[in-house]
Amino acid sequence: MVLPYYIAGMITTAQLQEFIGMRPFRRFALETTGGNYVIVETADHIKLPPPNLEAILVYGTDGVVHYLTIDSIANAAVYDPTPKTDHDQPNS
Repeated sequence: MVLPYYIAGMITTAQLQEFIGMRPFRRFALETTGGNYVIVETADHIKLPPPNLEAILVYGTDGVVHYLTIDSIANAAVYDPTPKTDHDQPNS
């Protein structure tokens, strides 16, 4: 399955898992129904709930832990569709 770079409207947990599982990982943005944006910098910065629970935690670069539910996510988009390579990383 080819993951789109943008999902408009209601997102599913399965679609969110596809964003998290991108290899190489690409940071992505979640837009809430309230119009706020949360950037997911790495796969370690987001925690999905176990089945039958709804809390999604995103550890923001601003030091804030964002508490979301799947119903509160309006859109998802890859923030930078070009992944960084090892030679783009400092100290590599």
